[in-house]
Amino acid sequence: MPGIKDVARLAGVSVSTVSYVFSGKRSISPKTAEKVRQAVEKLGYIPNASAQRLRGGHNRIIAISEPIRDEMNQTQYNAYFLETAKQAKDAGYDVLILTSEEAVIDIQRVTGSNLVEGVILLDLMHKDQRAALAHLYSKPCVAIGYPTEHQDCACIDLDFTKMGQMAARILYRLGHHTIAFLRGQEEDYQRGAGYMILFYEALLKETKALGITLIESEQVDHHNFDADRFTRSIINGPAHPTALINQSGSDVLNAVVDSMQNAGISIPDDCSVLSCGTLLEKEFLHQPISEIPFTPGKLCTGAVSILRDAIENKRDIRGVVRLFKPNLVDRGSLANVRSRNEGGTI
Repeated sequence: MPGIKDVARLAGVSVSTVSYVFSGKRSISPKTAEKVRQAVEKLGYIPNASAQRLRGGHNRIIAISEPIRDEMNQTQYNAYFLETAKQAKDAGYDVLILTSEEAVIDIQRVTGSNLVEGVILLDLMHKDQRAALAHLYSKPCVAIGYPTEHQDCACIDLDFTKMGQMAARILYRLGHHTIAFLRGQEEDYQRGAGYMILFYEALLKETKALGITLIESEQVDHHNFDADRFTRSIINGPAHPTALINQSGSDVLNAVVDSMQNAGISIPDDCSVLSCGTLLEKEFLHQPISEIPFTPGKLCTGAVSILRDAIENKRDIRGVVRLFKPNLVDRGSLANVRSRNEGGTI
């Protein structure tokens, strides 16, 4: 296995000069740098992680920070991680995934050692230390999310505040004034999942402004969720809501849909159902459900594009924010209250 001394000998330079070509810490003439690169190629020498002067001055590796949790939604995790990795690959970058809960330390380690050229953050909290401490990283950082403190990184996400407003307005325009809300996994609210909090707060505010009565489910634990109890106490309860907004995963939603059908409640004739901040197209559903979904393809493509711009064009991306408007995917589970006798759907 050739070493750095062999490279220096073949290139006719000192070991320190080879090191400077790799690290970029000192200015080296193009002619000398080219001699070193030719020696590296001829010998098949693999430099250490800090050698960024290969391939035009870039090692072409980016990090994806996504700490693994026991209760994480694997469908969403896979969608965002795989889409980010695919977009990075298409752009000519390899990916290093960071899964430790000591995320800030991990990011500092791989950026400080020049192991990676940039970082993409996934699964953002409302108050996320990875984004808040981005000034500690020596490489550009993009968050797929919109945490409260983001002045030293770029952010790209769906506008979940608008999503909460949209959900209320869509059902209000259809004549629904009493709406049930099936909460997401309680652990996600407690840990401060950013998108869930933004959506929930906007939904509460908008339904209040529109004069909608919002009836919330109890705390949801998808391992022990009682769908029949939810149907009895909420859907068939005293308030008798005419629509349901869902923020839970497909397992809980399927259980509720089955329970409603068993109770003789027709979707959408008796109760409209709208799922928000979910990714149902990749899930098995017992009945098609209209949705304002996640868009991992658009967001991950945008995140890699922003990071590439920072890496390759030296663009300062700190404080950049791009929020995309959510879109409704109509699968026939929404009906106008005034036309239910005719069974009309939107």
